[in-house]
Amino acid sequence: MPCVHSQYREAGTVTILHTACAQCAACASVCPAEVLAFEDGRIRVRHDSPFGCIACGHCMMVCPEGSIRVIGRGMHADDLVPLPPPSQRASADALAALMLARRSVRRFKREPVDTALLERIVDMAATAPMGVPPWDVGCVVVRGREKVRELAGEVVSGYRGLLRLMNPWILAAMRPLMRRATYDRMRTFIRPLGQMYIEGWRQGRDLVFYDAPAVLIFYHSPYADLADATIACTYAMLAAESLHLGTTMIGGAPPIIQRNKALSRRLGIPPGHTAAIALIVGHPAVAFKRGVRRRFLAVRMVD
Repeated sequence: MPCVHSQYREAGTVTILHTACAQCAACASVCPAEVLAFEDGRIRVRHDSPFGCIACGHCMMVCPEGSIRVIGRGMHADDLVPLPPPSQRASADALAALMLARRSVRRFKREPVDTALLERIVDMAATAPMGVPPWDVGCVVVRGREKVRELAGEVVSGYRGLLRLMNPWILAAMRPLMRRATYDRMRTFIRPLGQMYIEGWRQGRDLVFYDAPAVLIFYHSPYADLADATIACTYAMLAAESLHLGTTMIGGAPPIIQRNKALSRRLGIPPGHTAAIALIVGHPAVAFKRGVRRRFLAVRMVD
């Protein structure tokens, strides 16, 4: 078992400049780990908190005097930045319009995506809410159609091997050992998906990444969760939409990347980390004229 480094296992460090502190207790009121306490008219750092400082930075973000510094677990003192004024933030209507306009795009112009735009997307995605601070979620940016197509070829090759293990006879033999939903998913989704990838590749078509000029692959450490990487990918998708770029989430490629340890190493995914979800990015070749209204399976209000 490889040794997996994770900043999740480190403790954050809180320092209070008491000469500047107004003792307003705002920091203690927002500390989710209850590391800060307001006792006898004074803020103090508790050392008996069950989790210790998780370096969320809430305390220094809420402090009106700027008297708190948090470091550790990937947090640096210069990570504290001013908030944009309300006038520069998206209204609910503007955000709803962005979300309604977003569509899954699988046809792209030949134009490459500028590196600065990809960096902006990643920076915006890093603000995503996660179960832990984002130090345990990573992103690999694959730039250029040649590199993306090369990666697609390796995914297709991986499916060729996987489908040999998932032929109908083997699946039928393994059926008693699987949950019904798992068996149905392998038989009616994963196997047909792999067959589609392989047949498309044989015809000279990339049905994995759709000849996109860039792919973002989000991965997570064992100390985070699939949801953490997926939420970050969702933020990247909306960030790309705000920059007039088209995207589609790709779930079929990461499992093959995860299985291929040599490929994971070449992509720079640390040992023990899991490729979770990919996002293709490019300039859309098709302009959508209308949106569609979508609904959840069910919504129930409980009072």
